[in-house]
Amino acid sequence: MRNLPLPSRDDDRIHLEKAIRTYSYKGIVRGHDITVVELNEVIAIYDRYDLDLGQPCDLLMGRDLPESLRQAIYMAYDTTQEGRRLEGIRTLVSKGVDLCPICGIDSAVELDHFLPRSVFLPLAIFTHNLVPLCHACNNAKLAGFASNAGGGFLHPYFDTLPDVQFLQAEVEIKGNGLLVRFTIDLGAVLPAGFADRLHSQMTTLDLNERYQKELNNYISGHAISLHGSASSGGSAAVINFLQLQARYESVRFYRNHWRPVLLRALAAHEPFVDGGFATVLPIPQDIRDDMFAPETVTASG
Repeated sequence: MRNLPLPSRDDDRIHLEKAIRTYSYKGIVRGHDITVVELNEVIAIYDRYDLDLGQPCDLLMGRDLPESLRQAIYMAYDTTQEGRRLEGIRTLVSKGVDLCPICGIDSAVELDHFLPRSVFLPLAIFTHNLVPLCHACNNAKLAGFASNAGGGFLHPYFDTLPDVQFLQAEVEIKGNGLLVRFTIDLGAVLPAGFADRLHSQMTTLDLNERYQKELNNYISGHAISLHGSASSGGSAAVINFLQLQARYESVRFYRNHWRPVLLRALAAHEPFVDGGFATVLPIPQDIRDDMFAPETVTASG
């Protein structure tokens, strides 16, 4: 998981004014005509959400608001889709976010309600309650929602992760395959409860299974570099390549992204760097011949 920058709240009132309106359907007036007082009450709920850093409480359910207003806010979320009147909310929240901040595998193409809108209706279009995630994480996340403060998933906006290594990988070569188990270091220097919650996220989202499906394709992209490094400098050169690639990908992604974590684990796994990589990533003979063929020198004169 990684933290995301907190979206601006400058347009909270504009979003609500756009979202909440009355309309006529089959001769019946529906929706809600929001008053200034009600608008301020919803903004106060937003303020409480920020004050409590996104942790659930009864006040956030807005039970004192008119039911027609609660339902109007709930339904307004549907208009955040592309081409609809609140599309700007989706654009604002998703700006600069490419990969899912939880898994780091797939693109963040959906918006997740950190506190579910089915329970916390007034938060349905609140930018600080909307987190861009991939489909797989968004689909599975509801199981990780905690009704009590201090539990459930970490909040990508408010639960600030320190710059320490907390994701780790255990590597094993089994047969011709590479098996990797990712875990949360429960001894990492993290705020109280964070390690357990990160572990719960991994379990709920089946991240180990998802990472295993990704890593074999990913590491195959380094096959030529691994064989070439071993040929030129043995295991020391393989280690150097993996460590440098890990440094690069830590910058390209972030420290606890699964890719640099995997690379560091491979660099520290003696059987892999001592030739095991060739078992996992064999190169066809014709490619090996081209890799290691002596350069042809053409005489002139």
